[in-house]
Amino acid sequence: MLFRKKADPMILPPGPPRPAPDIAEIAPGGGGRTVVGAHTLIRGTLKGDGPLLVRGTVEGEIAVRGGLTVAPTGRVEAEVEARSVELEGEVRGSMRATARVALSASGIFEGEMATPVLEVRPGSIVRGRTRVAGLPAPGRDRLLH
Repeated sequence: MLFRKKADPMILPPGPPRPAPDIAEIAPGGGGRTVVGAHTLIRGTLKGDGPLLVRGTVEGEIAVRGGLTVAPTGRVEAEVEARSVELEGEVRGSMRATARVALSASGIFEGEMATPVLEVRPGSIVRGRTRVAGLPAPGRDRLLH
């Protein structure tokens, strides 16, 4: 008598791994992707190599070598250092980006900001002091000396 092995309905057939759709748009960085959930409050210091997505609240300090994305539900009250910042929620404090900062129509920033490139969409709010140094163009550094 032949017996056929029944397939376990809980085991999925192998296939290519698929990233979660809500973090797939984050720019790749040197490390993994970190998500602060919408109902999460973090007080303290967040440091890392990869990108960070904030949907909840962070109070303290954020230092990431990758990009920081603050979702529309995200609230940050911190000293922020990142390669780039995508701001759809709120940031209060100091922010330094080495590549660029982009504020969407729902983005709110209050404090001191330093970045070489600043993109501001109509509807966003910026209060405080902002220093936009610009990226050096070829040959431009000779004009500054």
